[in-house]
Amino acid sequence: MENIFKWSIEKLRVAPQQDDKTNVVIQADWLCVVMNNENIVQAAASGAKSFTLGDSFTPFNQLTEAQVLGWCFEPETVSETDREGNVTTSVKNLKTDAEAQVTGQIARQLAQKESEPALPWV
Repeated sequence: MENIFKWSIEKLRVAPQQDDKTNVVIQADWLCVVMNNENIVQAAASGAKSFTLGDSFTPFNQLTEAQVLGWCFEPETVSETDREGNVTTSVKNLKTDAEAQVTGQIARQLAQKESEPALPWV
């Protein structure tokens, strides 16, 4: 059986006032849990994603978890400058990265289960 991923938003931080808007979401704390029911193992990863006020705005009381997760899943372009001044740019994808992380955790748990089988007399 394949891994089943469950994403959720655990907490939102808001700025009381930003520009002419109130209760503007500036950060979301997310949680990604993966379950492998066939082997009865699970793993989780969590983190936070920061936001800036964009062109579109949804009043706080009209937000949905799916909408905030969509904001979290938007690819992010990151530029880094090394000591010599060389700039490297990469695209980070939270959904892909977190799911790869928890999938790796599941694989390690399954490998450990194989190397530590249940005692035959239990």
